[in-house]
Amino acid sequence: MRNGLLLLLISCSAAAQVPAFFDPPPLEARKKIEATRVTVAPDIDGDLSDDAWKHAVPTGDFVQNEPKQGEKATHQSLVRLVFDEKALYVSAELEQPGGWTAFNQRDMRRDFPNNECDNFSVILDTLGDGRNAFSFSVNPFGAQREEQVVEDSLFEPNWDTVWRAATKRNEQGWTVEVAIPWKSLRHGGKGTVWGIQFFRRERGMNEDTVWSPIPRTVSPWRMNYAGVVKGLEPADGSLLSLQLRPYLIGRLEKVGDQPITVAPSGGGEVTWNPTASTVVDLTANTDFAETDVDRRVVNLSRFSVFFPERRQFFLESAGVFAAGFQGFIQPFFSRRIGLNEDGESVPISFGARAVYRTVQRSAGALVVHTMPTATSNASLFTVSRYSRNLGEQSRFGGMVVTRHDFAGPAGGESDNVVPVLDGMFRGGPLTVQATLMGSSTTAPGVPGRFGSAATAEARIQGNWGGFGVNALVVTPDFEAKTGFVARGDIMGVGANGGIDFRPDWLPSWLRSMGPFVESYALWGVSTQKFQEASVYFSPMWFLFKGGDEAWLFVEKAEQVISDPFEPVQKVAFAPGSYSYERMGVAAFSQASRKVMVGGEVSTGSYYSASTFSGNLRASLQPIPHVLVSGSYTYNRFWGPGVLADFAETHLLLVETRLALSPRLQLIGSYQRDTDGNAAVLNARLAWEFLPLSFVYVVVTDTRAAYRAPDAAPNELRVVAKVTYTWRP
Repeated sequence: MRNGLLLLLISCSAAAQVPAFFDPPPLEARKKIEATRVTVAPDIDGDLSDDAWKHAVPTGDFVQNEPKQGEKATHQSLVRLVFDEKALYVSAELEQPGGWTAFNQRDMRRDFPNNECDNFSVILDTLGDGRNAFSFSVNPFGAQREEQVVEDSLFEPNWDTVWRAATKRNEQGWTVEVAIPWKSLRHGGKGTVWGIQFFRRERGMNEDTVWSPIPRTVSPWRMNYAGVVKGLEPADGSLLSLQLRPYLIGRLEKVGDQPITVAPSGGGEVTWNPTASTVVDLTANTDFAETDVDRRVVNLSRFSVFFPERRQFFLESAGVFAAGFQGFIQPFFSRRIGLNEDGESVPISFGARAVYRTVQRSAGALVVHTMPTATSNASLFTVSRYSRNLGEQSRFGGMVVTRHDFAGPAGGESDNVVPVLDGMFRGGPLTVQATLMGSSTTAPGVPGRFGSAATAEARIQGNWGGFGVNALVVTPDFEAKTGFVARGDIMGVGANGGIDFRPDWLPSWLRSMGPFVESYALWGVSTQKFQEASVYFSPMWFLFKGGDEAWLFVEKAEQVISDPFEPVQKVAFAPGSYSYERMGVAAFSQASRKVMVGGEVSTGSYYSASTFSGNLRASLQPIPHVLVSGSYTYNRFWGPGVLADFAETHLLLVETRLALSPRLQLIGSYQRDTDGNAAVLNARLAWEFLPLSFVYVVVTDTRAAYRAPDAAPNELRVVAKVTYTWRP
């Protein structure tokens, strides 16, 4: 079972024939690239004939970090760097012979998945601290992806900023031009030595190459391995450095038999950089109509489902406020603001955030107010954060998270306060992290509740593979009302690891193989009694040369439940002790293929019942402008604990993407969940008419998948939104 608790799964990548994990070189020994000042900026059209590029000295000598660490890249990459008073410009000539058929393209959406297609990335450490990165990626058809990365562990791919990119393709490869305005970057000011890395992925060959060498066991976003930029003179920040994003919204809604309602509104966001290392964000009447609909899941575990944050305002600088085990226990989780437990929107009247980052420290503050609804009270949220950097890669800090719920339809007023201490140590292949949390929940006339929680994890990785251990404790009265806790009143330990075996005698079509294992055990804090344990073991995992993969697995679980457990309809288990196991096989083809198929099937037992499960994924991409994909998950249960001859669940997702260009796309999806009795149709037209200025039209139709007495009413929502980004 791939459980959220097991966050230490190592990205095992090693081979006996390549050098061992190596430490980053000192600053003076790192690769260097010269940035050239120009008076006339290049046209961003993918054509590298501009005079600006003739003045720049190209740099190349890319080396592999996957599959053969340190060896010369199969195809040449040449990069140039110029700048003026407005922006930093990057061009790249990327050899990839073969013409149209040589390019491996998944789709053309913004924030495309960069592990699923060819792409080129510019990665900037603008603070010069070796910890934080701004990443800008482009694929051969001009789609853009930007993200903020913190300490090579927290990635924020839904973060957006203003920048431009263009590409051109020919029989020998492709060219790319990128323009990154100084206003889109936070930097350390004059005298700061910028780190820089160039990364290229050729998905068809399953080859990753970098300009500044890195071990295969770390990613290109580990900025203490980056090269440095010489001669760069970024523009200073200004007290008038503003970005305004006003928007207008028209909303039509019909719920059940109620009359249609039409509600126009407006709001906006302001971003201000008073200094190069400080950013202040303000939002009013915040709306997230353009955000993707959450994917439905069938949850067979006893843990709460974690849905990642997708809303742009909360993704900006999210790494500053991160702590705990992501996806299992977090003292601050922004989805608790502006969304109720069912994922429905709660109006945000205003919000403000200030973040300060330097080489020595980072600090942040956030305050958001939400309006009352028919089922929820008005609330005020605050977060204060401070972190001090220690050495090259370690840090220590603290955070205080508060939530005040005003009296309203959901009950009386209450306060929740969560203080946090956390730290990280990283030395070579070893990383250790720990978080200590407390909580106080008080309300007038009600005895206060006080609890605590803690997490710790350690992982070691090298060319042989990787191994990790973790531990946590959550007391019964711990409550993080602005956080995420997958399960309370538990303490547990976990371990996981794997071997990436790449001997010389492997056939050319097989890149790597090896076993891996994940395990955990949990006990109740209040009872001190065993609750559950699980071991997921794959005796052999195979990675093929082209990126396809396959593995066998077996899972053994022990469960003790004190209350009746009903994971899906018509399946219920009485309190007691259970021991069960399942076994299966999984295989997936490489994601960028024009036809991609994959799936997993397993059979065995589940508590006292017997079960069969299957998951199938497939996609068809005849041309880069069209993608049709889908997934289907089926579960069948029979035997003791099943309240009929058998019970089954069906979860279907079908998604289509039509892209006339990277900036004009129509995306549709259909989800059918029989266990949750929901059928959700979503269609979204997105047109980026200017950089980071959009027109959205979103239609969402939610209704019962089948007739039932307790079915929720049908809902139809149509939202039109225009947002404009303006910089003085």
